[in-house]
Amino acid sequence: MFAKSLITLRKGDKISCKYPKHGTRNILKRHIGTVERVSSGAGGLYATVRAEAGQVRSLSFSKIIDPIVS
Repeated sequence: MFAKSLITLRKGDKISCKYPKHGTRNILKRHIGTVERVSSGAGGLYATVRAEAGQVRSLSFSKIIDPIVS
């Protein structure tokens, strides 16, 4: 199941986590940013995260590894 910190994730929280490269690879990439939206879709729960450089990414909760929420 999801890490306890992901269940309490809210808009405006800072998140740092590892996520599979291109969503399916066995290579993990660290993503750091501010949560803009938490929602659910056909694939389950996801968070939209904006990095400091301005990149926006949608990260599926089921694929997030080692989340750190502050």
